[in-house]
Amino acid sequence: MNSKLVASIVPDGAAAAVDAAARSAGATGGTVLRGRGTAATSLLQLLGLGGSAREIALHVVPGPAEPRVADAVRDALAAAHKRRVGVLFTLDVPRFVRGGVPEPPLLEEPAVNANPTHRLLVAIVNKGYAEDAMAAARKAGAGGGTVLSAHGTAKPDDATFFGVPIVPEKETLLVLVPEEKADAVFDAVRALPCLADKGSGVVFCAPVERFAPLGGGATA
Repeated sequence: MNSKLVASIVPDGAAAAVDAAARSAGATGGTVLRGRGTAATSLLQLLGLGGSAREIALHVVPGPAEPRVADAVRDALAAAHKRRVGVLFTLDVPRFVRGGVPEPPLLEEPAVNANPTHRLLVAIVNKGYAEDAMAAARKAGAGGGTVLSAHGTAKPDDATFFGVPIVPEKETLLVLVPEEKADAVFDAVRALPCLADKGSGVVFCAPVERFAPLGGGATA
């Protein structure tokens, strides 16, 4: 059976609670990435006040456990926060292997959500351009996003061999976009001048199986 990736984007310091909730519902482990939110306005960005610290908690769980893990995370954050503090989404993981454990047989399974409500847009750009990508996405209808620091894997000799300038420092922008706006947002980001040159970055989308806000007060 396919596995599922449960991803939770939360304020700095909240990933521990997410992980505890996920483990209580059957997750065996997770990974936490650090990033920052995107500025809502250019003025906030200029003042350095718009990009708050974020943590992205990733848990890969068996398909049948996904609803239980997602609900546990939602309940934990709702009980701890009276306002919305983040989002949770899940993606299908057709192949997943743990170190030292043989890969189980790959089975064909029907899509759980044939009509997704959101798509995850991922833009990997040279350092310094994530805000430009977010501005274009927001203008086309997106809300906010999360930026992760990253780096390319090209070797110095690759730039000479391929004749393409390589910039190792990258930024990865993650934006959850409503399905009806996804194509417009994707087209707006890919048309940016910062993505016009070879080796300058990539943009791709993936359907989201589950989307839910985190926080908002205790649940019944």
